[in-house]
Amino acid sequence: MGYGLDWQMLYYIIAGVVAVLLLALLIYIGILNRRVSRLNKKYEFFMQDETGKSMEAKLREDVAHLHELQDSMELIHKTQKDILAVQNHCFRKIGFVKYNAFDNIGNNLSFAFTVLDGKNDGFCLSSVYGRNESRIFAKPIVDGKCLYGMSEEEKESLDNALQYAGELTTVQKD
Repeated sequence: MGYGLDWQMLYYIIAGVVAVLLLALLIYIGILNRRVSRLNKKYEFFMQDETGKSMEAKLREDVAHLHELQDSMELIHKTQKDILAVQNHCFRKIGFVKYNAFDNIGNNLSFAFTVLDGKNDGFCLSSVYGRNESRIFAKPIVDGKCLYGMSEEEKESLDNALQYAGELTTVQKD
């Protein structure tokens, strides 16, 4: 023996310290394992929706649903483009003016009515009311212009149609 040390005793002390350390580590591992287990239970509880399904499955369903919605939106946009293309050829602008064609007849029974599509093509329909007869005239409108001469009321009706923004307002001339 050197220096008065008992090596066997030293080995026992070191082995005891290592054993205590191992025991402490095993206890600590047990505590950590229990905490991880509790945390895992809480995680599983919070990762479920109200029906008990996992959030991961729910997210997968939601992503699939979003893809379906995206396809639907693309179809809606295509349909909307088709509708807008057709709408340009539909009558959608209106101009209307009521007036007295003759001084001796009241009630503004004569009128000028203009209907235009999205490209400002259409027609102007005029009715001139008299005591003994009534006449109706139709004049084509191309690109916002009439191919024939127009009365002041017809011009006003055409201007109203060109400025039409969605609601019909009757303009009566005195």
